[in-house]
Amino acid sequence: MTDCRAFIDVANERSEAQFTQQVDGKWSVAEVMQHLYLSARPVARLMAGPREVFDQWGNADRPSRHYEEIAAAYQKVLTFGNKAPASMSPRPEDMEVTKQGMIDRFSAIYASLVEASEGWSDNNLNTFLIPHPVLGMLTVREMLYFTSTHTQHHLRLLPKT
Repeated sequence: MTDCRAFIDVANERSEAQFTQQVDGKWSVAEVMQHLYLSARPVARLMAGPREVFDQWGNADRPSRHYEEIAAAYQKVLTFGNKAPASMSPRPEDMEVTKQGMIDRFSAIYASLVEASEGWSDNNLNTFLIPHPVLGMLTVREMLYFTSTHTQHHLRLLPKT
């Protein structure tokens, strides 16, 4: 939730115009926020839903990697120019919401991730798998680590005010 709060703080530092303005052809803060929302939403939904859904991906045959390992793996795939899939990219109709509405939606999905994770045992976090579009199969714990490092990555890329 710390990453979410940091992103919201950056968003709140921007005027409505700055929040939605692209800089140098890059996504605006609003578009990045929507991308992060779209990326976190399926994880939150999976974690809040029935555990049987995870059966389709099998169980981990290795221990969960540490946060630093997931962050390094993500940084490595970024060097190959991987871009967000269309399903995780903001669409024009996604932007038809106020800045506060977007912040509220973003905050809610991160809160639901935290809430959903509270119902998970360490064993289940380290056993159940979720497919990631470029990192492959991740344990649920690793996917939560990815969500954090992904948010941090985008925070670092935001233009300074």
